[in-house]
Amino acid sequence: MKNGIYLLANDKVYDQVVALLNSIKANYSQNIPVCIIPFNEKTDLIEKEIVKRNNVFLFENKKSIEKWENFITEVHKIYYTSLSEIKIKKTEVLNMHRKYCAFDGPFEKFIYLDSDTLVFQPLDHVFSKLEKYDFVVHDFQRKTAIKKGTISNFLEVFKDVYESEDALAERIHCAGFWGSKQNLIDEKDLDIFIKELANNEVKIFGEWLSEQRILNYMTLKKRFDLYNFTLDEKSEYKTGVCVTSPHFKEKNHILFDQEKRLTYLHYMGVKNDRFERLCRVAQLNFPLKNIYIKLSDKLLDWQISSIPYKNVFLYYRFLHETGKN
Repeated sequence: MKNGIYLLANDKVYDQVVALLNSIKANYSQNIPVCIIPFNEKTDLIEKEIVKRNNVFLFENKKSIEKWENFITEVHKIYYTSLSEIKIKKTEVLNMHRKYCAFDGPFEKFIYLDSDTLVFQPLDHVFSKLEKYDFVVHDFQRKTAIKKGTISNFLEVFKDVYESEDALAERIHCAGFWGSKQNLIDEKDLDIFIKELANNEVKIFGEWLSEQRILNYMTLKKRFDLYNFTLDEKSEYKTGVCVTSPHFKEKNHILFDQEKRLTYLHYMGVKNDRFERLCRVAQLNFPLKNIYIKLSDKLLDWQISSIPYKNVFLYYRFLHETGKN
């Protein structure tokens, strides 16, 4: 298959997946293939939802899943047996790294989306950039890397390639929205990564071995030609993307940043339980639900009334059920 979208999900993020799929259908295409990489075996609700959608299917390449799990397991071993100067080390569960299976999937060109995302316009402009570039992103992760000082770890490893933190920062990207191509990272690459991480490059990860930092390490090691929409001052698509930005304006269930339509919104940092509680309250068949939400927050600490752009999320979550798509 030529172009497609990957998600990583299980039943814990069912509400987010439904909302995302509905937003893709409403604002992009009802025919674009969507492949869901299973986070684990708990996908009963996801599989029931897939039956309703002709363009959505599960990733079933078990060899790919095993390959990446073995790779990350080895990286974890290197990380925990190295860096004696770091007293507290943090890693993410192996399953989070299954998103890398996108390199082994059926799509020649693909876009990976975290499940806590909404799409607000066609993604053809992302796929078109993949005609020229190896890796396409749309985020401001570089600013976070500079602010938190993590960019210095990367520069220590890549100082022979990038002369300054600012130059390297332009290559740092988020792992929640990215486009790339089939087989650009293969088993030979993984062997090289393991060898060079064991040869002290593991220091690049500092106190947190996250799937995002590993993806950045791999794209830097491969020297991918990278394009970031937020670095292109001439791009009509340069907008904010994160739910923590309070200035987006809604019009007809679409968010805008200074009159520019967002390509996507990432509900980064909003925990799964908050989405689940929000959706369960939204399904209640009685008036004054907003009052119930506020009481739930006050008495049970549900933290749902404070979810930014929650009404936009609810619109897409229940779009199919209301017969509007």
